[in-house]
Amino acid sequence: MAMQKVVQDSSGIVGLFNVEQAAQNIYLAMHAIQHRGQDGVGVAVSNGENVVCKKGLGLLSENLKQDTLNSLDGDIAIGQLRMATKNDSQLENVQPIMVRSHQRYFAVVSSGMVTNAVSLRTKLENEGLIFQGTSDSELLAHLIQLNPGSFEEKITKACRMMSGAYTFMVITKDSLYVVRDPHGIRSLYIAKVNDGYCISSETCSFPILGGEFVREVNPGELICFNNEGMKSTQIFEDTETKACALEYVYYSRPDSVHNGLTVHEVRKQCGYYLAKEEDVKADIVVGVPDSALSAAASFARTLNVPYETGLIKNRYIGSTFIRPTQQQRMQGMRVRLNAISSVVKDKSVYLVDDSVVKGFTSRRICQLLKEAGAKEVHLRIASPMLKYPCLYGADSTAQKDLAAFNYSVDEMKQLFQVDSLRFISVEDFKKCVPETSCLACCTGEYPEELQDYKDEVKE
Repeated sequence: MAMQKVVQDSSGIVGLFNVEQAAQNIYLAMHAIQHRGQDGVGVAVSNGENVVCKKGLGLLSENLKQDTLNSLDGDIAIGQLRMATKNDSQLENVQPIMVRSHQRYFAVVSSGMVTNAVSLRTKLENEGLIFQGTSDSELLAHLIQLNPGSFEEKITKACRMMSGAYTFMVITKDSLYVVRDPHGIRSLYIAKVNDGYCISSETCSFPILGGEFVREVNPGELICFNNEGMKSTQIFEDTETKACALEYVYYSRPDSVHNGLTVHEVRKQCGYYLAKEEDVKADIVVGVPDSALSAAASFARTLNVPYETGLIKNRYIGSTFIRPTQQQRMQGMRVRLNAISSVVKDKSVYLVDDSVVKGFTSRRICQLLKEAGAKEVHLRIASPMLKYPCLYGADSTAQKDLAAFNYSVDEMKQLFQVDSLRFISVEDFKKCVPETSCLACCTGEYPEELQDYKDEVKE
């Protein structure tokens, strides 16, 4: 029987080396990127002799209480905030993945997706290995154990067996190892924290620790942090930086910096170019909280149209995007967002959102505004149409479920029951993000072969 294909998701990872009270500090650093995953959380901490792991399903605050943090001694730690994919909420996939062997104890966290994972797992299972879950971290742990050499050589050989987009962190009792894929699709950053280091998926983790930004982990780079300092090894020679453009659109916090560009500023640029092509008149601009607000404000400023807070978000509910059924997503949306009738009633509204994926959320928000008395709703999207699946761990939506793959703009306009609909063009979007960014979800041009997932993409 063929092994099930499991699409991973772009969870957030954080690592600390030589930072006192590592458990308490990694909690703070992870809290800054809680938006990257609300379905599972875990940390592993080393005190120089032992590596101890704590993890569970749900939010950071639900799983890592103060007494738990106080019980974790050490100055080396890694953690992951997990965004589960559809029908995948088992505890076995919550990270870190712990390995306890006669050779050494170590723990692994990852973000992104290994695109030849199915082939590798099938091969290993045929050789007699047993997997508890379906995470890429568990696969990496097996590959590390199987390869000969020093621990650094084991990691290097394991990474050279994998394709796709990934960042990994591995801790032993006295070291922290950090790896980024050779295409640089998933990002990872380093900051100095007193005499130690913090490594995170986003730079917004650093200020809360008083961290001073050092640099980005380079594509294809392996960094070892130990008592001798920070040692860098380039384990892939043929590299590029094809960082995910959707980090600017949706996934990252506005104050994070990717490739030298602040997410907030990129979103403002998207709003500007979206407004430059406007051919419809409306009374006010309303942004969808939170990730569309920067683009919406810039859109309003460019058109000299009043910007209003017409939608209120309940911040105590997780993502509605990942709820398994349409009914559950709609119920979650009613709790999550509410329209302010006194703002939108009898008004023609530009509604600016960050993206359209499946379309359920867009349809419901437009319906909310109409129910609140909006005379017209003109939906404006500050990213291009997403017609192709992301197979690099930024989004787990299958192509058959993407609204832009199934419908034309006119058909989406009817589906969302809006008066007009427009997306920023790919050409204008490219003016806002770094020139080398990965835009595969918009263009279908993937940075590398998709290995086990070639049949997931249709033109």
